[in-house]
Amino acid sequence: MLCLSVKNGSVCTWQRIAFILLLFMKVARRCFLIQKNAHIMFKLNFATKLFYNIRKFSVSTVDGVTNMSKELILYHYPQSTFAEKVRMAMGLKKLKWFSVITNRIPPRPYLDVLTGGYRRIPVLQVGADMYCDTHLILRTLDRLRPDSSSFFSNRLTQPLCWWWDKAMFEELLRLRVGLHGDKLPKEWLSDRQKFAPQITFTKADNEKDIPLTVQRINAHLAWLTNMLDDGRMFLLGDSMPSAFDITAYHLLWFTKVNFENETKDFFPELSQPRLVSWFQRIAALGHGTSIDITAEEAFKIAKQVEPSEPNYIDNKRNSKWHKGQCLQVLPNDMGREPVQGTFIAADDYEIVLRRSNESIGNINVHFPRAGFDITEIK
Repeated sequence: MLCLSVKNGSVCTWQRIAFILLLFMKVARRCFLIQKNAHIMFKLNFATKLFYNIRKFSVSTVDGVTNMSKELILYHYPQSTFAEKVRMAMGLKKLKWFSVITNRIPPRPYLDVLTGGYRRIPVLQVGADMYCDTHLILRTLDRLRPDSSSFFSNRLTQPLCWWWDKAMFEELLRLRVGLHGDKLPKEWLSDRQKFAPQITFTKADNEKDIPLTVQRINAHLAWLTNMLDDGRMFLLGDSMPSAFDITAYHLLWFTKVNFENETKDFFPELSQPRLVSWFQRIAALGHGTSIDITAEEAFKIAKQVEPSEPNYIDNKRNSKWHKGQCLQVLPNDMGREPVQGTFIAADDYEIVLRRSNESIGNINVHFPRAGFDITEIK
């Protein structure tokens, strides 16, 4: 039986409450506590049925493929810093979403089929459309849920997000391995060596460079803190947080999680009152409301619907490829696993490939243009 865990309101918890009520009634009958109080028995019976019916309703809405074809399904794992960016985006927009917890390292059998082998996390699924890379996922959330505040109302937002991710993530990886490489799982280190071959994932090689790595990170932290020196609430102004706020936040979250004991000595900027207050404001956004489903359930949803037509893409901006042309898309920094498919549409921000196979049918896989190399398959 499908059992869905709803954050801030668990379906499983409702079932447990109903079970406890039922158990209480049985014990009470035997102890003659409520035999003469029929109205209490009636209320308990009613409550028990209500809790079970709530659970039944919740499950049936998830089992209904038609209802699920436009829902947001996020593939992630708790420790992933880039997944934290998208989880915070869900919180900023106050969205309901469905959560598929993946393995930290491949294989991820259902997801691999859906994306054609794209190995980075997170991935967003909407019906039979798969969206790769957080820069595109955030733009997609803006497009699909326009009734909530936009992540990119300021034109500086996208390039600032790009700067922060590129400047910080690789240095933080080096620092993590240099400090804790002897405590990290060997299978994780081996996988990340293939994932990011430009980094040597051994403690010895990174430990000697820790002072330089910390120096580089602090240089960027100083710029970030300086943005808040005028007393603004958020990085790009007072009115509302943007994609840059949650992009900056997720790597500081990664820093606090992985370098808790070293933070005070290595990163004094993180103790600056304005930065601390800003960090707390962003953390308070939360993750929206998530419902756990399995990878198999998400796979079935994709299998039973057709991918959407990307009519929002102005294909006139594309003069390089024609519909049906066989292309390959490859990340140009980390996780360089190619994905192949036929061209559907492209503009300055996004490219869409169509993939088909017997196990899943037709799938659209979406990538951002920045950070990905696109080549023709001849």
